[in-house]
Amino acid sequence: MQILIILALSLHVLAAIFWMATTGMLARAGGMGAETLFPRQIIAVVLVVLTGGYLWSQLHTGGFGTYEKVLAAGAACAILAAGIQSIGVGVSLRALKGDQGAGARKRIAAIHRIAAPLLGICLLCMVLARYI
Repeated sequence: MQILIILALSLHVLAAIFWMATTGMLARAGGMGAETLFPRQIIAVVLVVLTGGYLWSQLHTGGFGTYEKVLAAGAACAILAAGIQSIGVGVSLRALKGDQGAGARKRIAAIHRIAAPLLGICLLCMVLARYI
């Protein structure tokens, strides 16, 4: 059982780092490269959510104290960022394939600029939850 938790935690952290790093990069690069990275980001989002749910079910079933509240706030920020990115970037990428290229690229960058601070808050919650 311990090995499953270790594997889930490793996968959770690695996928989250990829998601955060690519979000920050796309925000800074003005959305250039979103066509390639967006499908990979969605895979990372799914991995983060599934492994996070598994870890919660295995490690936090006893109660809902301050630690769990801070983790839940971080998870809510991550889920909000995932929703914003998946809907906003998905629609913008379809527009990018059409004749609305410049506006779509700006929207992609703006969406990532909105999601990046949410993921930063999520990271702070996950790291600091134990100390609050």
